[in-house]
Amino acid sequence: MSNNFLTDTNWLLIFSLIFGSAVLSVLGDSVGSKYGKKRISLFGIRPKYTSRLITAMTGALIAIGILTVMSIFSQDVRTALFGMKLLRQQMYDLQFQLNRSEETTAQMRTELAETSANLELTGFELDSMKNDKLLLEQEKNELEASLKIMREESEQLKHDLKALRSESIALSANLLLGQTAFESEMTREEVVAGLNALKQQVRLNVLSRISNQSFTRLRDIPIDFDSEVEKALIDELVSSDTRQYVRALSGENYTLDENLKINIVLQTGTSVLIYPEGEPVYRKFFMNDRDNSKTTAEEILHVFLRELRNKVLSDGVLPDPATNNVGTLDGEEFFNAVEKLNNITEPVIINAIATEDIYTEGPVKIEIVFEE
Repeated sequence: MSNNFLTDTNWLLIFSLIFGSAVLSVLGDSVGSKYGKKRISLFGIRPKYTSRLITAMTGALIAIGILTVMSIFSQDVRTALFGMKLLRQQMYDLQFQLNRSEETTAQMRTELAETSANLELTGFELDSMKNDKLLLEQEKNELEASLKIMREESEQLKHDLKALRSESIALSANLLLGQTAFESEMTREEVVAGLNALKQQVRLNVLSRISNQSFTRLRDIPIDFDSEVEKALIDELVSSDTRQYVRALSGENYTLDENLKINIVLQTGTSVLIYPEGEPVYRKFFMNDRDNSKTTAEEILHVFLRELRNKVLSDGVLPDPATNNVGTLDGEEFFNAVEKLNNITEPVIINAIATEDIYTEGPVKIEIVFEE
Protein backbone atom coordinates (compact mmCIF):
# COMPACT_ATOMS: atom_id res chain seq x y z
CA MET A 1 0.00 0.00 0.00
CA SER A 2 2.96 2.38 0.79
CA ASN A 3 4.38 1.79 -2.70
CA ASN A 4 1.01 2.74 -4.26
CA PHE A 5 0.89 5.87 -2.07
CA LEU A 6 4.34 6.99 -3.20
CA THR A 7 3.72 6.26 -6.91
CA ASP A 8 0.14 7.53 -7.11
CA THR A 9 0.81 10.89 -5.31
CA ASN A 10 1.18 13.95 -7.58
CA TRP A 11 4.46 15.14 -6.08
CA LEU A 12 4.99 17.71 -8.83
CA LEU A 13 1.77 19.48 -7.95
CA ILE A 14 2.59 19.41 -4.24
CA PHE A 15 6.12 20.81 -4.67
CA SER A 16 4.85 23.39 -7.15
CA LEU A 17 2.22 24.58 -4.63
CA ILE A 18 4.81 24.70 -1.86
CA PHE A 19 7.27 26.58 -4.06
CA GLY A 20 4.61 28.96 -5.35
CA SER A 21 3.34 29.66 -1.83
CA ALA A 22 6.88 30.36 -0.63
CA VAL A 23 7.54 32.69 -3.55
CA LEU A 24 4.26 34.57 -2.98
CA SER A 25 4.97 34.80 0.75
CA VAL A 26 8.44 36.23 0.16
CA LEU A 27 7.07 38.55 -2.51
CA GLY A 28 4.22 39.70 -0.26
CA ASP A 29 6.52 40.27 2.69
CA SER A 30 8.96 42.22 0.50
CA VAL A 31 6.22 44.42 -0.97
CA GLY A 32 4.71 44.97 2.48
CA SER A 33 8.10 45.95 3.97
CA LYS A 34 8.77 48.22 1.01
CA TYR A 35 5.48 50.05 1.31
CA GLY A 36 5.90 50.16 5.11
CA LYS A 37 9.36 51.76 4.90
CA LYS A 38 8.21 54.31 2.35
CA ARG A 39 5.28 55.17 4.54
CA ILE A 40 2.89 54.70 1.62
CA SER A 41 -0.81 54.75 2.41
CA LEU A 42 -3.47 52.85 0.40
CA PHE A 43 -7.12 53.75 0.41
CA GLY A 44 -6.40 56.46 2.99
CA ILE A 45 -5.36 54.12 5.77
CA ARG A 46 -2.22 54.35 7.89
CA PRO A 47 1.07 52.92 6.48
CA LYS A 48 1.28 50.33 9.24
CA TYR A 49 -2.13 48.97 8.30
CA THR A 50 -1.27 49.24 4.62
CA SER A 51 1.63 46.80 5.21
CA ARG A 52 -0.66 44.40 7.01
CA LEU A 53 -3.27 44.70 4.25
CA ILE A 54 -0.66 43.81 1.63
CA THR A 55 0.43 40.83 3.74
CA ALA A 56 -3.21 39.68 4.08
CA MET A 57 -3.80 40.13 0.37
CA THR A 58 -0.67 38.11 -0.31
CA GLY A 59 -2.02 35.27 1.92
CA ALA A 60 -5.35 35.50 0.15
CA LEU A 61 -3.60 35.30 -3.23
CA ILE A 62 -1.70 32.27 -1.98
CA ALA A 63 -4.98 30.58 -0.94
CA ILE A 64 -6.67 31.57 -4.19
CA GLY A 65 -3.73 30.26 -6.17
CA ILE A 66 -3.68 27.01 -4.26
CA LEU A 67 -7.43 26.53 -4.75
CA THR A 68 -7.19 27.49 -8.42
CA VAL A 69 -4.38 25.07 -9.11
CA MET A 70 -6.04 22.32 -7.10
CA SER A 71 -9.33 22.88 -8.89
CA ILE A 72 -7.61 22.72 -12.26
CA PHE A 73 -5.78 19.48 -11.54
CA SER A 74 -8.23 17.66 -9.21
CA GLN A 75 -11.87 16.70 -9.92
CA ASP A 76 -12.39 15.80 -6.25
CA VAL A 77 -11.33 19.35 -5.16
CA ARG A 78 -13.69 20.92 -7.68
CA THR A 79 -16.47 18.67 -6.40
CA ALA A 80 -15.66 19.53 -2.75
CA LEU A 81 -15.57 23.27 -3.46
CA PHE A 82 -18.42 23.75 -5.92
CA GLY A 83 -20.63 20.56 -5.80
CA MET A 84 -20.78 19.72 -2.10
CA LYS A 85 -24.42 20.71 -1.77
CA LEU A 86 -25.34 18.70 -4.85
CA LEU A 87 -23.23 15.83 -3.57
CA ARG A 88 -24.93 16.04 -0.18
CA GLN A 89 -28.34 16.03 -1.89
CA GLN A 90 -27.31 12.99 -3.94
CA MET A 91 -26.14 11.32 -0.75
CA TYR A 92 -29.52 12.07 0.84
CA ASP A 93 -31.30 10.66 -2.25
CA LEU A 94 -29.11 7.58 -2.24
CA GLN A 95 -29.67 7.11 1.49
CA PHE A 96 -33.43 7.46 0.94
CA GLN A 97 -33.33 4.92 -1.91
CA LEU A 98 -31.20 2.65 0.27
CA ASN A 99 -33.77 2.89 3.09
CA ARG A 100 -36.60 2.15 0.66
CA SER A 101 -34.61 -0.77 -0.76
CA GLU A 102 -34.05 -2.08 2.76
CA GLU A 103 -37.78 -1.70 3.53
CA THR A 104 -38.65 -3.44 0.24
CA THR A 105 -36.13 -6.17 1.01
CA ALA A 106 -37.59 -6.61 4.50
CA GLN A 107 -41.09 -6.75 3.02
CA MET A 108 -39.97 -9.25 0.40
CA ARG A 109 -38.34 -11.34 3.13
CA THR A 110 -41.61 -11.26 5.05
CA GLU A 111 -43.54 -12.24 1.93
CA LEU A 112 -40.95 -14.91 1.21
CA ALA A 113 -41.38 -16.29 4.72
CA GLU A 114 -45.17 -16.25 4.29
CA THR A 115 -44.82 -17.91 0.88
CA SER A 116 -42.54 -20.54 2.37
CA ALA A 117 -45.05 -21.15 5.13
CA ASN A 118 -47.87 -21.37 2.57
CA LEU A 119 -45.72 -23.68 0.46
CA GLU A 120 -45.12 -25.93 3.44
CA LEU A 121 -48.84 -25.86 4.21
CA THR A 122 -49.57 -26.69 0.55
CA GLY A 123 -47.07 -29.54 0.77
CA PHE A 124 -48.83 -30.85 3.86
CA GLU A 125 -52.20 -30.54 2.08
CA LEU A 126 -50.78 -32.32 -0.97
CA ASP A 127 -49.46 -35.13 1.20
CA SER A 128 -52.85 -35.27 2.90
CA MET A 129 -54.59 -35.41 -0.49
CA LYS A 130 -52.23 -38.20 -1.59
CA ASN A 131 -53.07 -40.12 1.57
CA ASP A 132 -56.77 -39.48 0.95
CA LYS A 133 -56.33 -40.71 -2.63
CA LEU A 134 -54.65 -43.89 -1.41
CA LEU A 135 -57.46 -44.40 1.11
CA LEU A 136 -60.08 -43.80 -1.61
CA GLU A 137 -58.33 -46.24 -3.96
CA GLN A 138 -58.19 -48.79 -1.17
CA GLU A 139 -61.88 -48.25 -0.42
CA LYS A 140 -62.60 -48.50 -4.16
CA ASN A 141 -60.74 -51.80 -4.39
CA GLU A 142 -62.57 -53.07 -1.32
CA LEU A 143 -65.91 -51.98 -2.80
CA GLU A 144 -65.07 -53.63 -6.13
CA ALA A 145 -64.11 -56.81 -4.31
CA SER A 146 -67.33 -56.64 -2.27
CA LEU A 147 -69.31 -55.98 -5.46
CA LYS A 148 -67.66 -58.94 -7.14
CA ILE A 149 -68.51 -61.15 -4.18
CA MET A 150 -72.10 -59.85 -4.20
CA ARG A 151 -72.38 -60.53 -7.93
CA GLU A 152 -71.06 -64.04 -7.43
CA GLU A 153 -73.52 -64.57 -4.58
CA SER A 154 -76.31 -63.15 -6.74
CA GLU A 155 -75.41 -65.47 -9.61
CA GLN A 156 -75.30 -68.39 -7.18
CA LEU A 157 -78.71 -67.42 -5.78
CA LYS A 158 -80.10 -67.15 -9.30
CA HIS A 159 -78.64 -70.53 -10.13
CA ASP A 160 -80.05 -72.05 -6.94
CA LEU A 161 -83.44 -70.45 -7.58
CA LYS A 162 -83.42 -71.69 -11.14
CA ALA A 163 -82.46 -75.16 -9.96
CA LEU A 164 -85.18 -75.03 -7.32
CA ARG A 165 -87.75 -74.00 -9.87
CA SER A 166 -86.56 -76.59 -12.37
CA GLU A 167 -86.82 -79.28 -9.70
CA SER A 168 -90.42 -78.34 -8.99
CA ILE A 169 -91.35 -78.13 -12.69
CA ALA A 170 -92.31 -81.43 -14.23
CA LEU A 171 -92.48 -80.14 -17.80
CA SER A 172 -91.33 -76.77 -19.08
CA ALA A 173 -93.20 -74.75 -21.65
CA ASN A 174 -92.50 -75.36 -25.36
CA LEU A 175 -90.76 -78.64 -24.58
CA LEU A 176 -90.63 -80.85 -27.70
CA LEU A 177 -92.39 -84.07 -26.74
CA GLY A 178 -92.64 -85.65 -30.18
CA GLN A 179 -92.65 -85.01 -33.92
CA THR A 180 -93.41 -86.79 -37.16
CA ALA A 181 -93.61 -86.07 -40.88
CA PHE A 182 -96.42 -86.62 -43.39
CA GLU A 183 -95.72 -87.14 -47.06
CA SER A 184 -97.86 -85.46 -49.71
CA GLU A 185 -101.08 -87.10 -51.02
CA MET A 186 -101.65 -89.31 -47.94
CA THR A 187 -105.10 -90.62 -47.25
CA ARG A 188 -107.14 -89.53 -44.24
CA GLU A 189 -106.70 -92.96 -42.61
CA GLU A 190 -102.89 -92.70 -42.99
CA VAL A 191 -102.89 -89.20 -41.54
CA VAL A 192 -105.03 -90.24 -38.57
CA ALA A 193 -102.79 -93.25 -37.95
CA GLY A 194 -99.73 -91.00 -38.05
CA LEU A 195 -101.29 -88.57 -35.54
CA ASN A 196 -102.24 -91.45 -33.22
CA ALA A 197 -98.66 -92.71 -33.36
CA LEU A 198 -97.50 -89.14 -32.50
CA LYS A 199 -99.94 -89.08 -29.53
CA GLN A 200 -98.52 -92.35 -28.28
CA GLN A 201 -94.99 -91.00 -28.63
CA VAL A 202 -95.97 -87.89 -26.65
CA ARG A 203 -97.63 -89.99 -23.91
CA LEU A 204 -94.53 -92.16 -23.48
CA ASN A 205 -92.21 -89.11 -23.33
CA VAL A 206 -94.44 -87.35 -20.76
CA LEU A 207 -94.64 -90.45 -18.53
CA SER A 208 -90.88 -90.97 -18.79
CA ARG A 209 -90.00 -87.35 -17.91
CA ILE A 210 -92.44 -87.02 -15.02
CA SER A 211 -91.47 -90.44 -13.61
CA ASN A 212 -87.82 -89.33 -13.61
CA GLN A 213 -88.76 -86.08 -11.86
CA SER A 214 -90.99 -87.66 -9.20
CA PHE A 215 -88.93 -90.86 -8.77
CA THR A 216 -92.17 -92.85 -9.09
CA ARG A 217 -93.36 -95.07 -11.91
CA LEU A 218 -96.53 -93.59 -13.40
CA ARG A 219 -98.93 -95.57 -15.58
CA ASP A 220 -101.06 -92.77 -16.94
CA ILE A 221 -101.37 -88.96 -16.90
CA PRO A 222 -104.20 -86.94 -18.46
CA ILE A 223 -102.96 -85.49 -21.77
CA ASP A 224 -105.25 -83.17 -23.70
CA PHE A 225 -105.13 -82.62 -27.47
CA ASP A 226 -107.47 -79.93 -28.78
CA SER A 227 -109.98 -81.84 -30.93
CA GLU A 228 -110.86 -78.83 -33.09
CA VAL A 229 -107.22 -78.11 -33.84
CA GLU A 230 -106.61 -81.79 -34.54
CA LYS A 231 -109.54 -81.98 -36.98
CA ALA A 232 -108.37 -78.89 -38.90
CA LEU A 233 -104.82 -80.28 -38.95
CA ILE A 234 -106.02 -83.57 -40.47
CA ASP A 235 -107.85 -81.69 -43.25
CA GLU A 236 -104.74 -79.60 -43.94
CA LEU A 237 -102.42 -82.62 -44.11
CA VAL A 238 -104.76 -84.60 -46.40
CA SER A 239 -105.01 -81.73 -48.88
CA SER A 240 -101.29 -80.83 -48.80
CA ASP A 241 -99.21 -81.47 -51.91
CA THR A 242 -95.89 -81.09 -50.04
CA ARG A 243 -94.20 -82.93 -47.22
CA GLN A 244 -95.33 -81.52 -43.83
CA TYR A 245 -94.00 -81.92 -40.30
CA VAL A 246 -96.04 -81.90 -37.08
CA ARG A 247 -94.49 -81.11 -33.70
CA ALA A 248 -96.11 -81.69 -30.29
CA LEU A 249 -95.05 -79.15 -27.62
CA SER A 250 -96.04 -78.75 -23.97
CA GLY A 251 -98.38 -75.81 -23.63
CA GLU A 252 -96.90 -74.32 -20.42
CA ASN A 253 -94.83 -75.08 -17.30
CA TYR A 254 -96.31 -77.96 -15.29
CA THR A 255 -95.50 -78.68 -11.66
CA LEU A 256 -95.81 -81.96 -9.79
CA ASP A 257 -99.20 -81.95 -8.12
CA GLU A 258 -102.28 -84.18 -7.86
CA ASN A 259 -104.26 -82.24 -10.50
CA LEU A 260 -101.59 -82.50 -13.18
CA LYS A 261 -103.05 -82.32 -16.69
CA ILE A 262 -100.91 -81.78 -19.77
CA ASN A 263 -102.14 -79.63 -22.65
CA ILE A 264 -100.40 -80.28 -25.97
CA VAL A 265 -99.83 -77.69 -28.70
CA LEU A 266 -99.45 -78.97 -32.27
CA GLN A 267 -97.31 -77.07 -34.75
CA THR A 268 -96.99 -77.80 -38.48
CA GLY A 269 -94.95 -76.54 -41.41
CA THR A 270 -93.35 -77.51 -44.70
CA SER A 271 -90.65 -80.16 -44.40
CA VAL A 272 -87.73 -79.75 -46.83
CA LEU A 273 -84.80 -82.10 -47.33
CA ILE A 274 -81.68 -80.15 -46.26
CA TYR A 275 -78.95 -82.82 -45.97
CA PRO A 276 -79.24 -86.16 -47.83
CA GLU A 277 -77.95 -89.29 -46.11
CA GLY A 278 -74.19 -89.77 -46.52
CA GLU A 279 -73.54 -86.14 -47.40
CA PRO A 280 -71.28 -83.90 -45.25
CA VAL A 281 -73.21 -81.49 -43.05
CA TYR A 282 -70.14 -79.52 -41.93
CA ARG A 283 -66.41 -79.74 -42.62
CA LYS A 284 -63.42 -78.11 -40.92
CA PHE A 285 -59.69 -78.22 -41.58
CA PHE A 286 -57.56 -79.14 -38.58
CA MET A 287 -53.78 -78.74 -38.25
CA ASN A 288 -52.36 -80.77 -35.37
CA ASP A 289 -49.94 -78.59 -33.38
CA ARG A 290 -50.19 -80.12 -29.92
CA ASP A 291 -46.63 -79.16 -28.99
CA ASN A 292 -47.49 -75.44 -29.13
CA SER A 293 -51.20 -75.62 -28.34
CA LYS A 294 -52.89 -76.15 -24.99
CA THR A 295 -56.22 -77.07 -26.61
CA THR A 296 -57.22 -80.70 -26.09
CA ALA A 297 -58.87 -82.92 -28.68
CA GLU A 298 -62.05 -82.93 -26.60
CA GLU A 299 -62.18 -79.11 -26.63
CA ILE A 300 -61.54 -79.06 -30.38
CA LEU A 301 -64.48 -81.40 -31.00
CA HIS A 302 -66.75 -79.39 -28.68
CA VAL A 303 -65.94 -76.27 -30.72
CA PHE A 304 -66.56 -78.24 -33.92
CA LEU A 305 -70.01 -79.35 -32.69
CA ARG A 306 -70.94 -75.77 -31.71
CA GLU A 307 -69.96 -74.56 -35.17
CA LEU A 308 -71.93 -77.48 -36.65
CA ARG A 309 -75.02 -76.40 -34.68
CA ASN A 310 -74.73 -72.82 -35.94
CA LYS A 311 -74.32 -74.13 -39.50
CA VAL A 312 -77.46 -76.30 -39.50
CA LEU A 313 -79.51 -73.54 -37.83
CA SER A 314 -78.47 -71.11 -40.57
CA ASP A 315 -79.36 -73.77 -43.19
CA GLY A 316 -82.94 -73.97 -41.85
CA VAL A 317 -83.06 -76.89 -39.40
CA LEU A 318 -85.53 -76.17 -36.56
CA PRO A 319 -84.16 -76.50 -33.01
CA ASP A 320 -85.94 -77.77 -29.94
CA PRO A 321 -87.82 -74.63 -28.70
CA ALA A 322 -87.06 -75.41 -25.03
CA THR A 323 -83.37 -76.38 -25.28
CA ASN A 324 -82.42 -74.86 -28.68
CA ASN A 325 -80.68 -78.14 -29.54
CA VAL A 326 -80.80 -79.64 -33.03
CA GLY A 327 -79.80 -83.20 -32.14
CA THR A 328 -77.58 -85.33 -29.95
CA LEU A 329 -74.34 -87.24 -30.49
CA ASP A 330 -73.88 -90.56 -28.71
CA GLY A 331 -71.30 -90.20 -25.90
CA GLU A 332 -69.42 -93.36 -26.94
CA GLU A 333 -69.14 -92.10 -30.50
CA PHE A 334 -67.91 -88.71 -29.27
CA PHE A 335 -65.12 -90.16 -27.13
CA ASN A 336 -64.14 -92.55 -29.94
CA ALA A 337 -63.69 -89.48 -32.14
CA VAL A 338 -61.63 -87.81 -29.39
CA GLU A 339 -59.35 -90.85 -29.22
CA LYS A 340 -58.93 -90.92 -33.00
CA LEU A 341 -58.09 -87.20 -33.08
CA ASN A 342 -55.46 -87.68 -30.37
CA ASN A 343 -53.72 -90.30 -32.55
CA ILE A 344 -53.69 -88.12 -35.67
CA THR A 345 -50.41 -86.30 -36.37
CA GLU A 346 -51.04 -85.06 -39.92
CA PRO A 347 -53.40 -82.26 -41.07
CA VAL A 348 -56.93 -83.61 -41.49
CA ILE A 349 -60.44 -82.47 -42.39
CA ILE A 350 -63.07 -83.15 -39.71
CA ASN A 351 -66.35 -84.16 -41.36
CA ALA A 352 -69.86 -84.39 -39.90
CA ILE A 353 -71.63 -86.90 -42.19
CA ALA A 354 -75.44 -87.24 -42.14
CA THR A 355 -76.39 -90.80 -41.11
CA GLU A 356 -79.91 -90.32 -42.51
CA ASP A 357 -81.87 -87.74 -44.47
CA ILE A 358 -82.15 -84.54 -42.45
CA TYR A 359 -85.27 -82.46 -43.00
CA THR A 360 -86.40 -79.09 -41.68
CA GLU A 361 -87.80 -80.52 -38.44
CA GLY A 362 -84.60 -82.48 -37.68
CA PRO A 363 -83.17 -84.02 -35.69
CA VAL A 364 -79.59 -83.81 -36.96
CA LYS A 365 -77.95 -87.24 -36.77
CA ILE A 366 -74.31 -87.39 -37.83
CA GLU A 367 -71.14 -89.38 -37.51
CA ILE A 368 -67.66 -87.83 -37.26
CA VAL A 369 -65.21 -88.88 -39.97
CA PHE A 370 -61.59 -87.76 -40.33
CA GLU A 371 -60.31 -87.22 -43.87
CA GLU A 372 -56.60 -86.86 -44.69
